[in-house]
Amino acid sequence: MSDVATEAEESGPRKRAVLYLRVSDRKQTQGDFDPEGNSIPAQREAGRRKAAALGCDIVDEYPEPAKSGRSIKNRPAFKEMMKRLHRQRDVDYVIVYARSRMFRDSVDAALTRRELDELGVTLVSVMDYTEDTYIGDLVATIIDGVNEYQSRASGADVSYKMEQKAVRGGTPGPAKIGYLNTTATLDGRKVKTVEPDPDRAPYITMLFELYATGKHSFKDLREAVTTAGLRTRPNKNRPAGTELSTSKIGTILADRYYLGIVTWKGNEYAGRHAPLVSQDLFDRVQDVLYSQRGGGTRERVYDHFLKGILRCARCGGRLQLDRGKNRNGTIYFYYLCLGIRTGACDLPRFRADYLEDRVAEHWATLQILEPDAKELLGRIDSEAAEETKLAASMRRNLKNRRRDLERQQRQYLELVGDPDWPRELLTEKMRGLRDQVAAIDEQLEQPDSSSLDRASRALHLLLEILANPQNLYRVCDDQGKQHLNRACFSQIDVDAVEHTGMPVVVGDRLRRPLTPLLPEIRTLRQDCSARTSASSMGACSNSTDLVPQAGFEPATIGLEVRCSIQLSY
Repeated sequence: MSDVATEAEESGPRKRAVLYLRVSDRKQTQGDFDPEGNSIPAQREAGRRKAAALGCDIVDEYPEPAKSGRSIKNRPAFKEMMKRLHRQRDVDYVIVYARSRMFRDSVDAALTRRELDELGVTLVSVMDYTEDTYIGDLVATIIDGVNEYQSRASGADVSYKMEQKAVRGGTPGPAKIGYLNTTATLDGRKVKTVEPDPDRAPYITMLFELYATGKHSFKDLREAVTTAGLRTRPNKNRPAGTELSTSKIGTILADRYYLGIVTWKGNEYAGRHAPLVSQDLFDRVQDVLYSQRGGGTRERVYDHFLKGILRCARCGGRLQLDRGKNRNGTIYFYYLCLGIRTGACDLPRFRADYLEDRVAEHWATLQILEPDAKELLGRIDSEAAEETKLAASMRRNLKNRRRDLERQQRQYLELVGDPDWPRELLTEKMRGLRDQVAAIDEQLEQPDSSSLDRASRALHLLLEILANPQNLYRVCDDQGKQHLNRACFSQIDVDAVEHTGMPVVVGDRLRRPLTPLLPEIRTLRQDCSARTSASSMGACSNSTDLVPQAGFEPATIGLEVRCSIQLSY
């Protein structure tokens, strides 16, 4: 019996694994003779090599072609895989090509990791550092955070480029019905542009002309253009196109794009495409929409760097941004809880500039003082050093194992031609040895400690930032503050100070990688603050009448109750 077979018997039953394979763009599945494209088969092959290196069998695989987006909620193959893990509980590893293939959101990554831990399943990445240790957890957290940042940064970059295209009159995204994406030649250069669709543009103009008379409903228009022959552009799933729905017709009639205008994020720009309707015809259609259906173009959506992150501490509802005007005609913005509309909440409205100050003050709660930072860095550096020693020892063992396998290969080569050793048996033995050598070479090619070094540097940088996070936040512009808030908080809870009605931050939910670092420090700081407050309150604790009461529109801008940091602890 061979040494390999002996080791397999001594190690007991083999481990089991499943593969999760994903591409986010449908084009990646359409660029090769293989219907799966190139990426999915490449991920599968890398996953199989990893499984061989782990000494486990692949019992199933879950390909997820052309499923984009940061969240895992809309991925059917991922949900099916998790159901199988819960139902059969016979899997030891989930193997992915890279963590970015599975996660683009650090919260999804944290929740999935906890779920896999409860099932006794280890997530293994072919391309990323993977280790079931304290250091491995930290590296995985940082990798997931970096992946989320890259996803968001890529989205912001695409959004910026599309906005610039709109500013110059171009059409971001695919052409709307009635137009075609084409390529023109300008001074010898190929330029992508949009031109009227000769087969469909006349029907779009007919929709406006018919509806402007005020005599036709959307249903009438649908029947008229369908009978005339209008259908959507053909695609892979619907080669013959489809009929327009009544809701689509309503969208077309309210779309200023057909007037020659490009709208992007609430702003309008003169488009380079030819209009299909005149201003007079479009205005008459809008008059009919307003008078008969209460429709028309949508009002502009307001934006603010705190939008989407503020939550009501009383009912848990989201705070919505809205615009108001005071008695002097001054425009201002405020936030209100959506629960007010249903009577489920009594949280007052807050001016946006007051909430900006409260959130800026709340950033002080992220501070990690120098003694705490030194202790954390000492522990991390110590464990990183131990991990580096362990990695060096493992590499020595791998090299020794590789020499043993090469020795066995030479022994089998000497048996070639021996009638007692059939060629098929020798070929099988040699193939198994080559696969083992290749798996060891793959592990030896990985850097000794580059992942650990990157993790350590990232942690040092994070702690430097958290030495004075409030100052960093205050010097950023609105866009920078928006990025910082979304990177550090999944939500910020807001309540009102009793008697004054002024806003106060009372809590938050941190994002990784802050969650492994701050909770314990915050708890110690809260206990210390509570003891200090109890010893210093005295007879003045109920003297709220010394503070001038301020309503929703206080007489003096800037009159504030400066207590949000203490209460938010």
